[in-house]
Amino acid sequence: MHESPTPLPPLRLCACGAYRAPQGRDFPVHAHDTWELVYYRDGHVLCPVGAQVYEGQPGVLLLTPPGTPHAEIARTAYSNFFLAVEAPADSPWPTLCFDDADASLERLCAALVREFQTPADEAPDDRSALISLLLAELDLRLRRARAQADLPEGELVVRRAERLLSERATATPAPRVQDVAREVGVAPSTLRALFARRRGRTPRAHLREARLRHALALLRGSTLTLEAVAGLSGYDSASHLSRDVKGATGKSPGALRHAGALAE
Repeated sequence: MHESPTPLPPLRLCACGAYRAPQGRDFPVHAHDTWELVYYRDGHVLCPVGAQVYEGQPGVLLLTPPGTPHAEIARTAYSNFFLAVEAPADSPWPTLCFDDADASLERLCAALVREFQTPADEAPDDRSALISLLLAELDLRLRRARAQADLPEGELVVRRAERLLSERATATPAPRVQDVAREVGVAPSTLRALFARRRGRTPRAHLREARLRHALALLRGSTLTLEAVAGLSGYDSASHLSRDVKGATGKSPGALRHAGALAE
């Protein structure tokens, strides 16, 4: 018999928003009566939290407990989502959390900001219920991240690299493995070895998969030309895209679209 899950404590979103600042505009030391969760979207920020200093970089969620002094030192221009959440002070959350390859944390933060900031006269009747559900998902993901804090360092490195590669899959030129390796703090050869051992493939293969996934979503969900889809997905040509689509699905891009149209 399965055990009943432990009920999660109710959380309340007190404030939230999106913030952007230029290089040098530091945020002075302050503290809150609530938890402060800050998801860094771009830039590089040094974040003193209590007696520790953390680095705010794209894909990092920093969590500060109630009453803890903290600040931001803007090494570059940066932007973030911030959430003030009323939750138990002993919530089993990590101090620092790296987003996954699907940007789950960014999606949750963006959705919470969007719902919370919708004007009252435009908000759907179910807004409070949706905010509660989003907070519950965020809580569960943070608890899971805390439980995974003891994962081997190599696995954490691979997960951070996967997120960066997925985020930049459609960029032109394509992200270089050596640049991603530098950002996650290892040598390129080490990153390739970790991918081979833990994923059975190369970082480049992960990049190609993320690029193809993006292209397939556009092919099935838009009427863009094949050339436009290729350009928006990081491919250097429509023929290159066609080869990858045929290799992965056994169908040409046109056949995929035709099948999708029939399904509708």
